[in-house]
Amino acid sequence: MFNTPLLSLLKSRDPSTPAVVYKGQTLTVGQLLAGSEQLAAGMLQLGLQPRHTAVLAAMPDAGFILIVYAAMMCGIRLAVIDPEMGRDNFREKLRQLNPQWAFVDTRLLLLQEHPLLRWLYFHLSKKGMYFPRTPGLRIIATGPWMPLFQKKTYLKNLYRSAIPEVHAEALPDTSEFLITYTSGTTSIPKGVVHSIGAITASILQIADLIRGGNNRRIATHLPYFALIGLNAGVEAHLWEYKSSAASKLQFIEQQGITTLFAPPCDYLPMMELCENEGRLLPDCLQHLFFGSAPVYRSFLERLIPLLPAHVRLSCLYGMTENLVVATVDGREKAQLPTETGDVVGRPAPGVDIRFAPDGEILLRSPQMYSRYLHLDSRDDWHASGDFGHLDSEGRLVLTGRKKDMIIRRNFNLYPGLYEPTINRIPGVTESAFVGVFDEKKQDETVLLFVETHRPITEAALRRALAFGPYSIDQEALPDRIIFGTLPRKGRQSKVDKNALRNEE
Repeated sequence: MFNTPLLSLLKSRDPSTPAVVYKGQTLTVGQLLAGSEQLAAGMLQLGLQPRHTAVLAAMPDAGFILIVYAAMMCGIRLAVIDPEMGRDNFREKLRQLNPQWAFVDTRLLLLQEHPLLRWLYFHLSKKGMYFPRTPGLRIIATGPWMPLFQKKTYLKNLYRSAIPEVHAEALPDTSEFLITYTSGTTSIPKGVVHSIGAITASILQIADLIRGGNNRRIATHLPYFALIGLNAGVEAHLWEYKSSAASKLQFIEQQGITTLFAPPCDYLPMMELCENEGRLLPDCLQHLFFGSAPVYRSFLERLIPLLPAHVRLSCLYGMTENLVVATVDGREKAQLPTETGDVVGRPAPGVDIRFAPDGEILLRSPQMYSRYLHLDSRDDWHASGDFGHLDSEGRLVLTGRKKDMIIRRNFNLYPGLYEPTINRIPGVTESAFVGVFDEKKQDETVLLFVETHRPITEAALRRALAFGPYSIDQEALPDRIIFGTLPRKGRQSKVDKNALRNEE
């Protein structure tokens, strides 16, 4: 087995300390380590080998975290692909990955085996998840028991393996560990490969921001943020993402949650409830983190009056290729002018920034990804796709998006990746995605403008976008579809997206 700095940090903690709390059950540091070691032993006995690739499509619960730590011990690569992205999109990414293994929730496997159940599920669910059959892929089934017929190994059976008494060697920092995907259609999957060294640097970077003060318990629905909390030495409480605002506020108070980590729009339901009831957010809160999406001044100006004075705010700017680029205090940001752009803060330690001739932000750091999956290497400096500059205080200021990228919730929507696919739908002449920021939602509203040369209904177009050869990421589905003639400009008659934004 292998050892890593993250495992060493966990081993240095008191084994009786609570580590992960999920649905009322507490996993201590000692239980987390013992469970991970036993799972790793079972994985090795099953045949997983260093540098094998395994897809992780399990529910985001305590078991997810155990798999991540066990994967470190085994030295395998974990590929996290969103099961909600659509069947064709998922299948194309599996083809590119060519994994040997997959950790798959039994409910997704059940849909594979029962066409009628699958048909009903996709017609009743707004965001259907699916894991397609893949020849040669060995399945490790997670989640509850289901009446399945396909060949698989239940994850719970792996915990019965004896742990070998061997000296754990250090996993090299350059070992590829995590693969995540940026937005993309079935034609251009863009897998981002991170080494264990880069992931460690990213996690410890954010953990350093959490440490200190009275931060004791972090609540999140994403296991990645739970890993950050674990490495900061705080309890990680996993809560239900779909819970009501009232339930979440009650949970915060009852569990004494001190730290929250989410995109701004996830805070809005709780903020609205507090506004309606004339109350503040719970006094036990000490530190709020905002990541994965822009944090606008208007949001902060609305949030701050709802907070006890002692609560700290940290706004993070980053991307899939480099998780933490810059940080800024939220109370400071709320006082800064916005005329010159969006101030995202001073570069994080170890992050070097320079600017291309056109103003695009270029960066490098120890957190930097290793390569894109379809390429053997990357450039020394990563082109962020954002325009910006440094102000007189050394803070990074964003002034625009190079490729008209739209960020809705924590999803980066690149129009240029989806429009060619939509333009291939029978009856469509050309299409254009446009994002319009909604002050009320504190998020982007995604509009899809479509010019047609023969009649097509909105219902038919939405079916085409959700299923089949023209399907796109579920998270990229538009909020509104607007039919009409697209305005054009220039000798090449390119679609004028500024004109489309002005129409709205």
